[in-house]
Amino acid sequence: CENLFCPAQVRRRIVHFASRGALDIEGLGWKTVDWLADAGLVEDPADLYHLRAEDLVKLPGMGEKSAANLLAGIERSKSAPLDRLLVAIGIRHVGARIAQILAEHFGSLDALEKADEEALLGIDAIGPEIASSVVSFFSSKVGKTFVQKLRHAGVNPESKAPRRAASTGPFVGKTFVLTGTLEELTREDAARFIQEAGGKVTSSVSSKTDAVVAGSDPGSKLDKARALGIEVWDENRLKTALKKAGVVPAAR
Repeated sequence: CENLFCPAQVRRRIVHFASRGALDIEGLGWKTVDWLADAGLVEDPADLYHLRAEDLVKLPGMGEKSAANLLAGIERSKSAPLDRLLVAIGIRHVGARIAQILAEHFGSLDALEKADEEALLGIDAIGPEIASSVVSFFSSKVGKTFVQKLRHAGVNPESKAPRRAASTGPFVGKTFVLTGTLEELTREDAARFIQEAGGKVTSSVSSKTDAVVAGSDPGSKLDKARALGIEVWDENRLKTALKKAGVVPAAR
């Protein structure tokens, strides 16, 4: 099914919408989404903003406290940064890095929605495939309806002004590679924090790499780093260095 919100995809889309790399709505995993969909309470992710406690407590395994916590998480997601919302929407070819670029360039969902392919192609890192995908989504009936539902629910974030990269500190002028799964930070957040601290993040390990930040299941990048004698950091060391640089990751 090509439609982002057709019945065959709706549950997967809602789980993605609420996932840690998107709007990070705690307690909204597969089991809860299945309960909501089976009860006919959600047909697309925007329906999450119309859930009521009296409906949630009727679901199996959902008590008053769980319902209240879920609704609080959904309410908090209304004020998530624009780039997180763009990731959550799930536009084809728009991952975390492209979402951040679009959010910083256009500043609001309204401005991005009105952008044509020419405007998008004027941005570094945005090629014809991405530009076409973004314009196709916002000009489609499905896309327009979904965005309108989000607005009516009070979801219409603007991009926060990007923090100016540091000019001094342990990250300035250094190149980092992230590999494996981090416990507390997403790799997208870790990359953004490193950049805010003045560092550069690349996807591959080379002799120009200064350090590799390794989580669980790091794969061949860690092996290559060790073979080249490159410094390896764990997540705790990264967070400690970020704090010293004045970039403090938000507590989860």
